[in-house]
Amino acid sequence: MPDLLSNPPDLLKNQYPIVVIGSGYGGSITACRMAMAGYQVCLLERGAEWEPGTFPDSFLGIQKHTNKPSHPLGLYEYRTFSDIDVIKGCGLGGTSLINASVAFRPDTDYFGRSDSRWPKAIQEEWAAGTLQNYYGQAEQVLGSQSHPQGLELAKVKAMKMRADQLPDADFALANINVTFRDGPNQFGVQQSKCTDCGDCMTGCNVRAKNTLYMNYLPAAKQHGAEIYSRIKVEFIEKPKSGSGYTIHYRRVHEDREEPDLQQLNAQYVVLSGGSLGSTELLLRSQAAGLPLSRTLGTRFSANGNFFGAAYNSDHVTNVLGFGSHDDERAQIRVGPAIVSAIRYDSKRPFSERMVIEDLVIPRAFVDVLRVAFPVVSATTGDDTHFSIHNELSEAARVTRDLGGWDPTGALNSTMIYIGMAQDEAGGEFLLDKQGNFQLSWPGLLNQSIFRMMNKELRGHAAALGAIYFQNPRWHPLLGHHLITAHPLGGCPMADSSDQGVVDDRGRVYDGQGGVHVGLYVADGAVVPECIGRNPLLTISALTERIADHLIAALKGGGQ
Repeated sequence: MPDLLSNPPDLLKNQYPIVVIGSGYGGSITACRMAMAGYQVCLLERGAEWEPGTFPDSFLGIQKHTNKPSHPLGLYEYRTFSDIDVIKGCGLGGTSLINASVAFRPDTDYFGRSDSRWPKAIQEEWAAGTLQNYYGQAEQVLGSQSHPQGLELAKVKAMKMRADQLPDADFALANINVTFRDGPNQFGVQQSKCTDCGDCMTGCNVRAKNTLYMNYLPAAKQHGAEIYSRIKVEFIEKPKSGSGYTIHYRRVHEDREEPDLQQLNAQYVVLSGGSLGSTELLLRSQAAGLPLSRTLGTRFSANGNFFGAAYNSDHVTNVLGFGSHDDERAQIRVGPAIVSAIRYDSKRPFSERMVIEDLVIPRAFVDVLRVAFPVVSATTGDDTHFSIHNELSEAARVTRDLGGWDPTGALNSTMIYIGMAQDEAGGEFLLDKQGNFQLSWPGLLNQSIFRMMNKELRGHAAALGAIYFQNPRWHPLLGHHLITAHPLGGCPMADSSDQGVVDDRGRVYDGQGGVHVGLYVADGAVVPECIGRNPLLTISALTERIADHLIAALKGGGQ
């Protein structure tokens, strides 16, 4: 791609018909569909634009580009709240730049459960099969498919080894948004075949991962959308007279945010900053006078995320990412970040189901973890086998790791896992007295699902003859925190403002029995409950539906 997608900030006008705030799945899809329908759209993104080939692939590079007050354009954002930490991306393309790109549909009975929190229209459209069409649209653009040679990968064989031991586990290759051929994609963007390098989650420098930067965003640009990065929206308000909204924003630089607020106006505003971004923006807008539902900030879900590792096993797993470098580390075939999944208890009640997926170690973390993991395993590890032979073999592998990069070391005989199950979606965002964005979730750490996943991940380690340790942040000495890469909710979708923040079309309730004309939320913030599967495809499908209804309303002169 010879040209950048984002325009110079000086070209930003002070008025647009439609402004989309955020460029994750919600924002990119909305901007694309609006532009393709012939409407003038402006997309604002607070992060920087990252071209493939420029993503950091060293630990120092990751540290340098971690998002913090002194570097607000950092790509890697790690937010710490009480009891839980959130990992997300900050850049043009949102978290798609650094996620594992897994595109699973939810269980077939997910929307139709008797205790479902989804609006009736969503439940009915799923039952009728029409909602599935939006999933198909997103899959087609994102290029969702399973790895053609996935079953040959060592880490996948390790996953299947455990699945074969269980009577109620369904093993399958995951659909992932990755390209397995060279050439231009459907939007004319040049891409390259996946090299199985393992660096999906620090940023694909090969141009194989189908991030939003490869599809919806260039399509939006091609159809006339104006895209601006490094613009942080603080709040929106309704003018005292007239229609539309005033958007208050500030420009963002490498080392600071400008102190002075600027503003622009729009008839239609679509918030797509994600669960955290859209919720915080509406909370600040509410504090500035915008009337909203009292449920704003509620139903936050961590999507039941739980992490664990089976360290120094009896099996080589090939999980050491090598990135775009053609050096000795490229001798092993790693695979994309996630390739396979095990679904448990698919016939049990929804609250008892879970999914576990494989992960890899990106190149930037290999050298750090081959030294750190022996310490972690010694302090928090749970050795699942006891024999002199195993102990001698384990020690030899650790010694090789401590001597330098070695594919026969302990780290390359390790499995990293992410689990998903049904949490209670009981978190609530709020602004404290100092105006700081906070998250409260009493009882989060006591939910049985985390003990359930912890037990099963220990079973994975036992199957491999490995030392098990859970996410180190879960240990009491390190804070006893959960970590989620799938934040959901905060602006939940519901049939009334007493139950949620937006309706089934993403229109924002005014808290007085109606909706704010022209104000929408389209992203993971609208999800009213835990999905229990990787959420990007559901977020994309919901956004396709919201955009479809918005286009129909614009054509009909409605809202």
